[in-house]
Amino acid sequence: MTATRCTASDARSSRAAAPEARVMTDRTRTSLTRAARRAATFLAAALAASALLGCGGGGSALGLELPPASLDQASPRLSAAGLAYDTTELAAPANEAFVIVFENREAVSHNVSIYADDGLRDRRFEGVLFGGPATRWYPVPALAPGTYIFVCDLHPAMRGTLTAS
Repeated sequence: MTATRCTASDARSSRAAAPEARVMTDRTRTSLTRAARRAATFLAAALAASALLGCGGGGSALGLELPPASLDQASPRLSAAGLAYDTTELAAPANEAFVIVFENREAVSHNVSIYADDGLRDRRFEGVLFGGPATRWYPVPALAPGTYIFVCDLHPAMRGTLTAS
């Protein structure tokens, strides 16, 4: 076994290498800081989006508290009062996302959910439950051409037909 001895020249060369090591550490720290900022920004955006969309139902319910900037004036409109919708027929474009403008005119909570079947087992959209008087804008994903059932999840007698064509 051989003993190793450090000399003064070894100490100088290890000090000379130290700035490079610090530069790598600074670069790594900068990269980590950027990654942390990106993650924090993403988290803040996700939290803001969830606050904007509201909550309710099974956690996937949607409902904007302000109209989207690109709201089509031909968007289907629906209101609720006296535990009834004002219409039982809605029309929407097929294969295109659209917005339902839903006005709840009473303090009782209501929503609009869309189902592909009469048994209400195949939900295609769930609107957030909310009390009124208030309005929510429901961003509904594209639906295939066909006939759907819309219903208030709390009051199943409140229902109608949505035709996507």
